[in-house]
Amino acid sequence: MNPTETAEPLTVPPDWFAAVGTEIAVVLEDLRRDHPGLADAAAGLLAADGGSRSPFRLLGMAVLGTLTGEPRPAATVCAVSRLWWAGAEALDDLADGQGPAAPRGRSELARTTLAAVACGSTLPHWVIDRHSTAPDIRLAWEQELVRTALDALEGQLADIAEPADDAVTWRSVMACYRGKSGAAYGRDAAMAARLATDRPETVRSWRTFGELFGVLRQLGNDGVPSPAQEFEDLANGTRTLLLAHALEVAAPAHREHLLRLRARVGTDPGARAELRAALRDPSVLDGYGRRVESLRQHCCAVLDRLAPDGTYRELLHGVIHTSAQAVPNGVSA
Repeated sequence: MNPTETAEPLTVPPDWFAAVGTEIAVVLEDLRRDHPGLADAAAGLLAADGGSRSPFRLLGMAVLGTLTGEPRPAATVCAVSRLWWAGAEALDDLADGQGPAAPRGRSELARTTLAAVACGSTLPHWVIDRHSTAPDIRLAWEQELVRTALDALEGQLADIAEPADDAVTWRSVMACYRGKSGAAYGRDAAMAARLATDRPETVRSWRTFGELFGVLRQLGNDGVPSPAQEFEDLANGTRTLLLAHALEVAAPAHREHLLRLRARVGTDPGARAELRAALRDPSVLDGYGRRVESLRQHCCAVLDRLAPDGTYRELLHGVIHTSAQAVPNGVSA
């Protein structure tokens, strides 16, 4: 990483969270009239969502702020995002059998699953349907939701697939990241941009920016797990860009050794420890950090082409830098 590229403590206007919270509260109140059980289950899932106060989930408001100077209309976009992420992360916890959404008992499993499906699919469409914006914007938003659902599902399926050893490449894992994380942030950026313009090329460009930012968010998530979580990811065979980079830069004999370790990590704690140490070698992390820095610079360049200079663009630069700085840069974790 370039040491001169430091991010100030990341803050967003507190009334942004309040605006999104109001949107969510109205949705749950409407839902409670005819579906009180589902409303309670969804509220419980949202309460357990660790990202509810994340500034990164407010991407839509920052994007609209750069385009119009008035971010508040994009609170609806951020409400859609918060619901979707609550459902997506709960389903991910269910698949892993861990996290705050991991249920205890058959009844809780069913309740959590149904709430996750509602938050991740049905309720975002309801938010859009009840919004007072123009019909053409609502239609564009619906299309973004469908596109995101398909891309995210494809990315998640690729993530849990058992690829051949030669498929664990930077390019293949990047495609997976663009789906499972990039698609959602691309949706948020595109939906917010559509409030300001109906030019397809502009909306597409903002979607591209959001997808790149989403990849950096996934990289940041990869870079800060506890050792126990990292060991579990290795045991689960999770493909990461760090692993792909290590395999690509390794000498042929060492690459074969890493692949043999990876084949044993599911059942052999010693293999997990050795593979983790290999991935944390400074020679691997230094090159990985340079590649991540290139992604960060590209994301910033796309942003600078799209957004005029100002407070909101600086906020977006801040979330980019903060995400990239969470990635290991050669210092052993």
